[in-house]
Amino acid sequence: MARGTRSSFSGSAQIALGGILSALCWLFLILAGVLPTGRFFLLTLASLVIVVAHLELGSRGTFLVYLVTTVLAFIHPGVFSGVMFAFCFGHLPQLIMFLRVRTSMFVTKLVTHIVMSAMALMALFIVGIDRVVFTRFEPSTLVIIVLVMVALQIFLLVYHYVLKVFEQFYMDRISPWVRRRS
Repeated sequence: MARGTRSSFSGSAQIALGGILSALCWLFLILAGVLPTGRFFLLTLASLVIVVAHLELGSRGTFLVYLVTTVLAFIHPGVFSGVMFAFCFGHLPQLIMFLRVRTSMFVTKLVTHIVMSAMALMALFIVGIDRVVFTRFEPSTLVIIVLVMVALQIFLLVYHYVLKVFEQFYMDRISPWVRRRS
């Protein structure tokens, strides 16, 4: 499914595209840090920008967009958006794209669920569980962790589907339009 489109861009065009994608991804992270609702939706949109970087720039360009955006996310929106992007939303599409060309879809989903569960637990303990959930409720830490892990597994199932649909849409509709314009 990942047809390579990166061959038609020159070196300077790839650098410019990487900068534009980094800025767009950072904008989504800033909005996730500022807006009162829709935080995880905006973080998911930022992860889809990483998918576009992978399709247009390859693995190295994707990692540079991820690295630049992560550094910028720690500078402005703050620790929550930076940690969530660095450990979860920025890492997830790279992991899926890396595994998808090397293993079967079942193994890709299984490894993704295991790795992202571990990353989510690390992010919860770095950010602090009390910042993720409401402070007026007093549930135990174990209940919070179990609820977060169940929600994560449901999110990952939906994310795999969204990623497949978005990638197909991008390759069929957006990429040819961008090629025509350049």
